[in-house]
Amino acid sequence: MTGPRLKELEVTNFRSIRGHVHAPLDASVVLIHGENGAGKTSLLSAIELALTGAVQSLQRADPSYTVQLLHRSSTQGAVILRTEISDDEAVFDAVLDSGSLRTGRTLDAKRASFFSERAYLPQSLLGQLLQIYQDSNSEVGSPLAKFVSKLLSLDRLDALEAGLRPLADLRNVRKLAPGWSGLETKRTSAERLVNDQRRIRKEIAERLGTDIQRLQGLCATLGLEHPVTEVTLEALPRALDPSDDVKLLDHLEDRSRELRALRREVEGARISTGTDVIQSENSAAAEDYVAWQREHGPAIAELRARVEALLPNVVLSSDLAGFVDDAPTRVLAAAMEAASRATSARADAARLIVVEGQREASVRQRDAIDKEIAAIPGDASGLATALAELSAFVRDETCPVCDRDYAENGRGRLAEHVHAKVRRLSGAAERLLALGGSRAEAQALVESLDRQLETLRATVIDSRALAELDRRSAALEAAAKALQSATATLREGARLLALDVEIRRAASAAQVRDATLLAARENLQAFVASVNAEPLAEAESLSDAFGRIQASLQVEIERLRARLSTRREATALLAIVRETIGRREVVDRSIEADSKMLREAATVLKQAQAVREQGLAIRNAVDGVRSTIIRREFNDRLNRVWRDLFVRLAPTEPFVPAFSIPEASTQRLQPKLVTQHRSGGDVGGTPGAMLSAGNLNTAALTLFIALHLSVPRELPWLILDDPVQSMDDVHIANLAALLRTLSKEHGRQVIVAVHDRQLFEYLRLELSPAFPDDSLLTLELSRGVRRGTLCEHRRYHFQDETTLLVA
Repeated sequence: MTGPRLKELEVTNFRSIRGHVHAPLDASVVLIHGENGAGKTSLLSAIELALTGAVQSLQRADPSYTVQLLHRSSTQGAVILRTEISDDEAVFDAVLDSGSLRTGRTLDAKRASFFSERAYLPQSLLGQLLQIYQDSNSEVGSPLAKFVSKLLSLDRLDALEAGLRPLADLRNVRKLAPGWSGLETKRTSAERLVNDQRRIRKEIAERLGTDIQRLQGLCATLGLEHPVTEVTLEALPRALDPSDDVKLLDHLEDRSRELRALRREVEGARISTGTDVIQSENSAAAEDYVAWQREHGPAIAELRARVEALLPNVVLSSDLAGFVDDAPTRVLAAAMEAASRATSARADAARLIVVEGQREASVRQRDAIDKEIAAIPGDASGLATALAELSAFVRDETCPVCDRDYAENGRGRLAEHVHAKVRRLSGAAERLLALGGSRAEAQALVESLDRQLETLRATVIDSRALAELDRRSAALEAAAKALQSATATLREGARLLALDVEIRRAASAAQVRDATLLAARENLQAFVASVNAEPLAEAESLSDAFGRIQASLQVEIERLRARLSTRREATALLAIVRETIGRREVVDRSIEADSKMLREAATVLKQAQAVREQGLAIRNAVDGVRSTIIRREFNDRLNRVWRDLFVRLAPTEPFVPAFSIPEASTQRLQPKLVTQHRSGGDVGGTPGAMLSAGNLNTAALTLFIALHLSVPRELPWLILDDPVQSMDDVHIANLAALLRTLSKEHGRQVIVAVHDRQLFEYLRLELSPAFPDDSLLTLELSRGVRRGTLCEHRRYHFQDETTLLVA
């Protein structure tokens, strides 16, 4: 036998095995016998647990089976399995505690799966094997799918098909390729943007056409024959230039204002001048003002000079009316400012004295704290800590440091002296911390007072300046009172002066008006000629002429104003048209950019769809290749092996079980279990419906062996737990021959457990060693009510038959 070989097994308190059992396994064939419940299945399950870390048959029945692995009467258990390859030994083990399982070294996942599915057939699985494969589907994780993949080495095809499976549903494609959803969103967004921009462009084009028609009408109103199109818009601003109309309108409005002024002059000249009355009033007003000047002039001049001296930087009005309104206010404001400055200066001086006193007191407090801190030892806290730790070593009156007897001093006990010293030093340390905080507060207060002193010393003025400020404040207050007393006199002088000036102006104007009426008609004749109006008739009055000429000017002015309004409206509409054309260009660029983005997204999506279709084509091709391979392998390989094995064990059974493969091409082939008659004909029903109980077990057993032989051999072990259920003698004899062939010719290490004593003896004879390297081990399990499980083993070697040779 080549490959790894099971060497020995040690089981302690595992399932129905009580106590410790040592079972050698280093033989080509191992036969295990024991009554029901003796521990045969437990022994084989221990092999599976050590190799794979689990017991598949128990796990199918109960997911929490691990809590039942330890024997009920035990608290600890273990399974140790040793294998050998040539001279190398490998150990697989598992440890059982109350409710827990700890596995050590196990087979890798691939070999562990092979052992559980292809090398070990538990007794409980024998009756379920056909049903498991009968109900199996085409999912990747199903037993049949795993077998097909391993049998035909379809891992790559399965991986390729599994990877391409999401391509069938676009929703899965969106999940696997996030860019796909993004492109679809981008395409939808681009389509919506293009549609919206095209709708906006249509509205803009309609609005632009309407505005161009309105602009054409305005140009026609202005008498412009310039064509209005999008091409000729650049030359239109020159045609709409209002400069000529504006100049003409300004000229006419100026002439209209001149005409109104001339009319007012003429109407004023018609009023009686009253020259004698004006001259009489002028003489009386002059005499009154001269009398006031003679009586109050010197005092007012002195008061003005006094105010100007107090306010050298203020320019006072030169006339009496302005002086009486401005001077009292300015003098009173200056007086209030001087008084406020003097009051603030005195408050700053007083605050300076108070702050200097506070600083001296704070400095004295800080110095006192510094002296007190200097008097306290700096290492008081550390010394107190050291003495406190040292006090633990004071046992009597002998000092633990200098070894002197403290009782010689007569000052009490040494421990009390040390404790008192520690308390004093601890108090000094606390006092030092408190003084440190007080010293920081005092220093902060001194620094704050220093900053206040610096600010106050910069603002305080000396006593001479303060006295000068007081004198100025008093002088300003006196001037303000003097101005208040002279207010009535000043206002009377201002009134007399204004009356004298007004009467003098009226007299001068009356002399001029007499000559105005004489020149008015001549000026009106010249104005009529300047505006191209009809000249004045001999009998036409000046009032009628003024009305006629003014009406003519107003008509022309209104015409020019309407023309300018039309030009402004056309200019504004031209700006709107240009803006609309610009917006249309922007929309066109947006449509072009969005259309480009839409085309790009559509192109990429088309390419992605092509890739998806290629993937689907590859997936269909993979399905076709797999279908071909599965159909060929099942029909030509597995079914043939299964048929040969079944016919060997049940030579008289007319119905043979087989896998049926659909001939039609499908996405996933699902082999079904059927029966076929040996003489041919239609396919029969399932094995469960066509075979007896014994032949059904035979079909399951031969299916397991066929599956074991159909896949590449990874482990050369074949372990069967009581495989002869419901078999007659013919089936048993054929099974023995099959096991002998597997062991002797195919190099399998066969382990078979049976409960029937006669069957055990028969198999021992049939499977006995047939050549020098062949070997056979028998294990007999037994247990009593009050003792642990016993395992008696016996090894059989090859022996030459000398008797027949002599004969």
